[in-house]
Amino acid sequence: MVDFYIFRHGETDINKQKRWQGSGTDVDLNETGRAQAACLFDKLKDKKLEIIYSSPLIRAYHTAQIAAKPLGIEVVKFPDLRECHYGVAEGMTFDDVNRLYKEVGEAVFNPGQDKLDVRFPQGESIGEVRERVLTAMRTIAGEGYRCVGLAVHGGTMSNLLGYFGVEKPKVPNCGCIHAVYDNGEFRLTGNVF
Repeated sequence: MVDFYIFRHGETDINKQKRWQGSGTDVDLNETGRAQAACLFDKLKDKKLEIIYSSPLIRAYHTAQIAAKPLGIEVVKFPDLRECHYGVAEGMTFDDVNRLYKEVGEAVFNPGQDKLDVRFPQGESIGEVRERVLTAMRTIAGEGYRCVGLAVHGGTMSNLLGYFGVEKPKVPNCGCIHAVYDNGEFRLTGNVF
């Protein structure tokens, strides 16, 4: 059995501007985001994490590094944990996406099983991202660790929560969920913080 503590990166200026940032937008944490990442230590210190695997995007990787440093554990970049590529929506404001691609934008934040083929033009589908991330988690589960942190993104976490049947999930910056991988199956145990 493997425990996964899956957390979203800290705030970026793009988050603050209410713009879409996927894997095509690689920006660092802002001051608030760095403070949020530092607070993750207090929330993770009793979880017995052995390692953190991170999206290679700088906002997730720096969040993981900040959280891991006081824990004294390694952070490893894992490319398949990256955020969805939102295609033409990369960098657009939420208002513009709501006006031009409302159904797609809503599906990303409420990614049920019936929405796996939904995508922005020139972007990845919900199903492609879900399969990529679940495959990455299965690979990580086979590495021999019993307690793993994953530094990922809001869209990735919404997608995973949709996989677990959670409707309209809201994941704040540095929000965390706990999932277990046991006997070839993933199970959500609940939001941790």
